[in-house]
Amino acid sequence: MRYILFVFLGLGVIGFSSCLKDKPYLDVSDTTPIIEFGQSAANGVYGPNGYFGAFPFAGDTAGGPVATYDTAIALVLASPQVLNDTVRVTVAIDTTQLSAFNSSQGDSITLLPSNLYSLPQTLIGIAPGYRVGAIPVTINLSAFPAHHQYGLPIKILSATDVENPNNQIVISGNSGTFMWLFQR
Repeated sequence: MRYILFVFLGLGVIGFSSCLKDKPYLDVSDTTPIIEFGQSAANGVYGPNGYFGAFPFAGDTAGGPVATYDTAIALVLASPQVLNDTVRVTVAIDTTQLSAFNSSQGDSITLLPSNLYSLPQTLIGIAPGYRVGAIPVTINLSAFPAHHQYGLPIKILSATDVENPNNQIVISGNSGTFMWLFQR
């Protein structure tokens, strides 16, 4: 009987000591890099009226309205360490986001007409040693009609390590799309 008790005690000590070898912290040093939009509703960032991207544009220093507004949308390469290679990211307008947004929010936003914006680059580079790339956008504010809601939906299509084309960068499942809302 004592023999069986000692066997169970020995097995218990061995079993519990294996728990002590676990790492106390989550090790993410070997995780795959992920490409995503830097700020989005998925990250909990919202504009003043509850929608992401619906920010008012300020006037110029003379107090009058701004005719055009040059800005950028950030792409973020989330990785444990910065990469030593250039990352090429392809983005495009994604109209499927509009109907999904309208049905979920009960709104009726429409696609921002092409005469109201300029998105000259859809192939964005993130330089070696950096985590952020910028999608340049020019907004033609002077042509916006009064009392209308528009959306500029953008999606990340692909991200590739230029020096190693077989290394595809993972596109974030919840921050791989971006909806910029405009309301006037």
